[in-house]
Amino acid sequence: MKGAIGKLRQRSRGQVPHYEPYPALDRWTWRPDIRAAVLANQRTGLHRKLMKTAAAADLYPLAIGTDAIVYPSPGPSPLDVLPYTPEGKPAPGTFRLGVSPGMVKHQGPQTVLWAEQQFEERGGVFNISNLIKTDQSAGEGE
Repeated sequence: MKGAIGKLRQRSRGQVPHYEPYPALDRWTWRPDIRAAVLANQRTGLHRKLMKTAAAADLYPLAIGTDAIVYPSPGPSPLDVLPYTPEGKPAPGTFRLGVSPGMVKHQGPQTVLWAEQQFEERGGVFNISNLIKTDQSAGEGE
């Protein structure tokens, strides 16, 4: 899930100096209440899809981040994880790969050995889903 959960307060991404207020906060269209409602709706949809995926494939996430979910997989392809109906179509209400709104993007597979190495390096107190998407070697050699 890329870019689904945002911040309630919009900040400059380098366009405005640090000491000046960000102009977007002065726009009449800037509504933190609407943004909070959109984010709450997205989170509800995420939880629904997690539950539907668990029911359809008996598959539960190992880690959940703000925009990444880590599932165990028997293979390196995201198609190895996603549940399908007997007709070969994606199970209704579950995660679907694609670029359209409501679909998810594959961030890259990692091995259990990679995850163990991360736990050893970081002391075991972190969310592995935050590293899947930022690791430069995500998916190499698989």
